[in-house]
Amino acid sequence: MENDPIQKVEKVFREIHDKSGKHIQPVLRRYPLLFIFLTVFSVSATMHGFDRFSDQIGLFSEHPIYLILSGIIVLFLTGMLYKVLDRTG
Repeated sequence: MENDPIQKVEKVFREIHDKSGKHIQPVLRRYPLLFIFLTVFSVSATMHGFDRFSDQIGLFSEHPIYLILSGIIVLFLTGMLYKVLDRTG
């Protein structure tokens, strides 16, 4: 499986992780709570922002099932896109 795109991406991310780890690890060891707080804040701010944004769309606030269905459709289309790109790669 020389043309496996997932293995190529994993290799690239592993190399980035190993190279950046030399610089990041000392800082993370010195200030672990700061980085945990920043990570949790970033994730929750993104989720809250999306929640507030979706509440402004009348269709989604009145019928949340449409938001769930659109999420499922996007996941399905993402899977189909992956299959198409896997065939062409």
